[in-house]
Amino acid sequence: MAGQPKHPSWVYNLRANPEVEIRDKTEVFEMGAREVSDEAERARLWQAAVKAFPTYHDYQKKTSRKIPVFLAEEITKNTA
Repeated sequence: MAGQPKHPSWVYNLRANPEVEIRDKTEVFEMGAREVSDEAERARLWQAAVKAFPTYHDYQKKTSRKIPVFLAEEITKNTA
């Protein structure tokens, strides 16, 4: 939402249903998305995100809300 005062819909969707598919060309990975709540981890990941896409820094400056950070992690399936 480019720094708008409200979170975009995808934030609420991930919170409600964190199971996602990540596609890399023809490969599909089933993953779980978790919102990063640990401040040190969030700061590290936020800096990595800003480095990859500097406009995120501008988005944060435009809003008083804390822009959420999510991490997609591989789902391990129990085969037993």
